[in-house]
Amino acid sequence: MGRLTELHQYDYQLPGELIAQIPAKPRDHCRLMVLSRGTGQIEHKRFVDVVKLIEPGDLLVINNTKVIKARLLGRKKATNGKVEVLLLRRLAEAEKMLRSSCGKEENFKEVWETIVRPARRIREDTEVLFWKNSWASERSPGIPYLLGKVLSRGAGKFIFGFDFTGTFQENLEKIGEVPLPPYVKRNSQDRSKLQDKKWYQTVFAEKEGAVAAPTAGLHFTRRLLNRIETKGAKVVPLTLHVSWGTFKPVRETEITGHRLDAEYFELSSATARAINQAIEKGKRIIAVGTTTVRVLESCCAERKSPSISARWGKKVVVKPGKSWTELFIYPGFEFKVVDGLITNFHLPQSTLLMLVAAFAGKENIFQAYEEAIKEKYHFYSYGDAMFII
Repeated sequence: MGRLTELHQYDYQLPGELIAQIPAKPRDHCRLMVLSRGTGQIEHKRFVDVVKLIEPGDLLVINNTKVIKARLLGRKKATNGKVEVLLLRRLAEAEKMLRSSCGKEENFKEVWETIVRPARRIREDTEVLFWKNSWASERSPGIPYLLGKVLSRGAGKFIFGFDFTGTFQENLEKIGEVPLPPYVKRNSQDRSKLQDKKWYQTVFAEKEGAVAAPTAGLHFTRRLLNRIETKGAKVVPLTLHVSWGTFKPVRETEITGHRLDAEYFELSSATARAINQAIEKGKRIIAVGTTTVRVLESCCAERKSPSISARWGKKVVVKPGKSWTELFIYPGFEFKVVDGLITNFHLPQSTLLMLVAAFAGKENIFQAYEEAIKEKYHFYSYGDAMFII
């Protein structure tokens, strides 16, 4: 087939009506396409049927990150002009004094990398006040929940320092909004907006820090997870805080020139131990979502002696740790850990589509997507699911 590194090779046309605006109800009753990596064979099921495809001894690895209310609506202190701020990532303690070298030593309770709209009139030292429903009235309703100040800007990003009373998370809960993907359309009167806080969160979300959901996990219910474990499979967590970079378009015509934003992850000793035991026994490692894949493939190392399993013969061990990953997976990548992948249907020319094409084979994936469009599957974050085995 030749090299699969040209951006146009990952394009396809999707009718707008197939972009899901709300999830299935209940969430485990969305449609499920089952795709064989080896043969390209396709089956059509419901997600609740995934338990029938799980084998005793399988290890499902989930991402337990929790989406924070990262969209903030505020007003400039000087002019009362509207400002929208999207929190991207919290900067480490050592970075909080980032202006001290300029002789402007300032200390804030929180410092975040952000995206700001409109960006053109936001300069260094601009102060922004955030209340609940900041945009609803021209007049300030009293003491703001957050006071933000632009510390620096560059490459389309803004570094904001924040002061507040209480905890940052408490204030986000009061005034923040769920940062939905740009293709999920909402307005201020949309009743669905009230449900998004629940819809756009997995039932196993635990560790706060993501600004986008690990959407493959949205299809699971507690009952379904219990049924999977009752069958003899095991479910273990890791954490990757999904960044807004997951929606960043690939601009390079040669995808090898693209760089992913670094994302923070944690892989515990208990989870690593469970994965390594499953590998040793020749059991399948099934990743729930592309974020899980990237952590697992980032944390593996060659083992000194191969697995005793004749079935898989993996020669890797997964190591625990806390770090950042920029792993960009596209066709040609050699998967060392993951045997199965539960995922959604992804945007054209996206890094997520490139990852699943690497895992299942580009031809298989594009035939599956063609079939999904023909059968009117729903796509993207609130859409239907695919199980690649």
